[in-house]
Amino acid sequence: MSGGIVASVLAVMAAGCQEGSLAVVSSTTPVATPPAATTPTGAPAQAIDTPARDLRAGDYVLTAGPETAGFESSGGADDPDSGSSAMRAEIAACVGVPGYDPPPPSDETTGDTFTNIEESDFQAISRAQILPAEQISENAEIVTSPRFADCYRGALEEQLAGEDASGFTYEIVAVETPSPPPGATALVRTSMGITDEYGTYGYVFDAVYFYVGQVAVELEVHNIQDVPPPAVEQGLIDQIADKLTNQ
Repeated sequence: MSGGIVASVLAVMAAGCQEGSLAVVSSTTPVATPPAATTPTGAPAQAIDTPARDLRAGDYVLTAGPETAGFESSGGADDPDSGSSAMRAEIAACVGVPGYDPPPPSDETTGDTFTNIEESDFQAISRAQILPAEQISENAEIVTSPRFADCYRGALEEQLAGEDASGFTYEIVAVETPSPPPGATALVRTSMGITDEYGTYGYVFDAVYFYVGQVAVELEVHNIQDVPPPAVEQGLIDQIADKLTNQ
C-alpha cells in the first residue's frame, strides 16, 4: 500500500518544506530544540563566488553509488514539485520571517527514487534548487528556528485534515528537529499513522536539508514503523554533502 500513501504525504510535505527544511520523528521521541547555526555541520562555508547561472541542480541530487547499495533506482526523475507557496509563507511567518516570497530558482530538479530491495517502504528521494545566496541564508534561518517543528506541524495537520481523495486519513504523532547529521543544515523527523480500509500503518519521514552556497537540497528518507537506519541514511547524506563542495 506504500505507493499511494507515501506519494500523498510527500506531496504535502514537499509543499511546506521545498524551500525550508523538514524531517520526521519517532512517536516516542520528545521534540528537541534545533541548533541555532545555519551552516551544515562539517559542510563547506557558504561564501562561494560561482554565479548561480553556472550551477546545475542535477549535480546535487542523490545518484546511484556505493551509498545506495541495496536500493533500486526509479531510473528517471519526475518534474520538481512546486509545492504550496501559501503553506511555506505560513510556516515562515510562524517562525518570525514575515513576507516570505523567495525568487524562483534558476534551476531545479527532482532526483530518482531509491527503493530498498528488502523493504519497499524504505525509500529516499532528493530535490535540488539553485537560489541566490541571500535566499539560502533566509531558508536556513527558517528551518533552524526553535519554532520550526511546531509551525511545520500546525501547517501539516491543516493540510492533511480529513480523508483524502484516495481514502487515506493521517494522524501526526510527532514532529521533532534532532541535531542535524554531519554535513546537513537541519533534520526534521515526522512520525504519523496512516489509515486506509485495511488498517493503520506507522511511518517515519525524515527530511534532511542542506543550504550551502547557492544550492538548496532536500533529501527525504522514509521508512515504515521505525526511523531509517542511521548508518544507511548518513551514507546518503554524505554523498550529497560531498557534491555540495563543488560549487
